[in-house]
Amino acid sequence: MSVYVPTNPFATRFTRPDAVAFQWQPRGSDPWTVASRTRDRSSCSQIPLQSGWSTDTAAFCQTLLQHLQRERLGLIVGPHGSGKTTLLYTLLPHLASAFGEEWHGELRVLQLTMPLTNSLWTRVKHARDSARVTVDCLGVLPRESLLVIDGVEQLALRDLKRIARLVRKRGLFLLATSHTNLARIAVLHETAVDVMLIRSLADRLLAGAPGAVSQIVLTELERRDLSRLTNVRKLWFELYDIVQNHLLADPMKTRNALDGCPLVSGHDSHLTGDAER
Repeated sequence: MSVYVPTNPFATRFTRPDAVAFQWQPRGSDPWTVASRTRDRSSCSQIPLQSGWSTDTAAFCQTLLQHLQRERLGLIVGPHGSGKTTLLYTLLPHLASAFGEEWHGELRVLQLTMPLTNSLWTRVKHARDSARVTVDCLGVLPRESLLVIDGVEQLALRDLKRIARLVRKRGLFLLATSHTNLARIAVLHETAVDVMLIRSLADRLLAGAPGAVSQIVLTELERRDLSRLTNVRKLWFELYDIVQNHLLADPMKTRNALDGCPLVSGHDSHLTGDAER
């Protein structure tokens, strides 16, 4: 008899940016305002938004798109694991429609990923190679096209300034994510995390999970000071380990293959493949 366990709700296929519904809430004291800020000025657009975290992003995405079309260079800012890439995936259909269909331009997406070897030389080489790829991409895009860069802070400042000048010179648009504000690029949105968002996301991931798994996760969340947490991705990794150890350690959670539950091949997230985490 094969030993099977229930699917871990915090596996990567459930928590990766393209699998999670982006949730947002208006920033500032006015719950009806989404602000676009640059270094020199502040402007706001009013749209009918509800208070609290929401997955109804159509009006929100259209407002960000309008800000980007006005500013031409836009930035989504936030800490590691706060939802920047998830927001990009949510925006992509709106961006493709606006720049590809309405304006007859093109949409290109570059995802910059820091190498695992974190030495000075690898960082310098990575920044140089990333800048070269970005410039090459801009060189072939027709006017009114959009380049999206996920992780633009990995570029050297001098290369970023060069890229910004090239975007303006060629009549293009740039949308990028960054951990910090960058000079002369408008901040379209700042991603942030709070306790209500973490619990909302966890509830969605736990929907359909065994009661024992849900209880373990909820107990773990109660034990932690979530008000100080900014990296939700790291939290999901840690919860994956906790749930995985529970599922494989408790014989009451094993099931026969006829139950149709997915097989988990490892006993720790550091040993299983990324597709399982």
